[in-house]
Amino acid sequence: MMKHTVMIVDDAEINLIMLGEIMSTEYTVISANSGEEALEMMDNELPDIVLLDLNMPNMSGFDVLQRMKETPKLAGVLVIFVTAETETYMEEKGLDMGAVDYVHKPYNERIIKYKVRNHLELKDYRDSLENLVQVRTQELLTSHEALIASMSLMAEKRDKVTGDHLARIQLSTHLLSQKLSQVYPELLSPSEAGQITLYSPLHDLGKIAIPDAILGKPGKLTSEEFDTMKSHTSEGGNILRETNTILVGSNSELQYAIDIAEGHHERYDGTGYPHGLAGESIPIAARIVSLVDVYDALRNARPYKEAYTHEESHHIITVGDGRTMPEHFDPRVLEIYVMIQSELDDVCNKYKDKSAGR
Repeated sequence: MMKHTVMIVDDAEINLIMLGEIMSTEYTVISANSGEEALEMMDNELPDIVLLDLNMPNMSGFDVLQRMKETPKLAGVLVIFVTAETETYMEEKGLDMGAVDYVHKPYNERIIKYKVRNHLELKDYRDSLENLVQVRTQELLTSHEALIASMSLMAEKRDKVTGDHLARIQLSTHLLSQKLSQVYPELLSPSEAGQITLYSPLHDLGKIAIPDAILGKPGKLTSEEFDTMKSHTSEGGNILRETNTILVGSNSELQYAIDIAEGHHERYDGTGYPHGLAGESIPIAARIVSLVDVYDALRNARPYKEAYTHEESHHIITVGDGRTMPEHFDPRVLEIYVMIQSELDDVCNKYKDKSAGR
């Protein structure tokens, strides 16, 4: 096991020597004779704990600690103040600023060793717990993603669409949502963009409730059949609401999936389904996946249509063809689509359909 590194900061050479001798029996020791030098050294070599003299010329121990707390990579380094001060308000100030302890001069070798050892052992324990939590979180995330993929494929297989469709939807959603969060951070955060990307393959989950005769019909659907097909949005939302209640509770991030499944056929001008929502009343997750889904549907063949080129699809989305019009989309989402259209074209070319579903 590697030795911990202890940094000693003091403007008095004798104190550096004395503390260095005490600490060097158990730890790797580095020394600095000023606050400025200590900060410069920490920029290159990060110690595990700093024994920091409080009273130094130019830059006091308080000043050094303040700079450390303002610097992300130094903010977590443990600091123990070393001082001859006896006023309790000074100690209170240091602890309030984030120091973990005080050592008073003249030094008591055993007390110093105990304090340093105890704080380092506590830090190691906390770090090990954090690592364990990260590992477990990643395991849960992996299981969660596997569940999402399984549910998505279950729906798509019934619609005779391959996993390439899911890959295109998820990659395109990632590109669009991340760029949207950069250009309009007040509308969408990077974290929210990540959640929307994660759940985007569940957009057509409700198709598992649609009869095979309608899903697989090679020609145009009747009015009644189309009404049944449209119900896949509400069906998907209801399935996910039940899943949310049973598995993860009402405050889960699964709400993004519900918004996507239920709202990806809503239109910004209010002419969509199932609820005829308009504008900002449509969840942002649905507004994003709506455009991605339309672009993907245009680019790939279906039983009732041939695949369009990127140029043809782009024209339909931005100019319109009567059936699909630019006013169907959130103007900001449409703006971002125009910015990244070539990247969406690349995704479609890389993950081509191997079969044609509806």
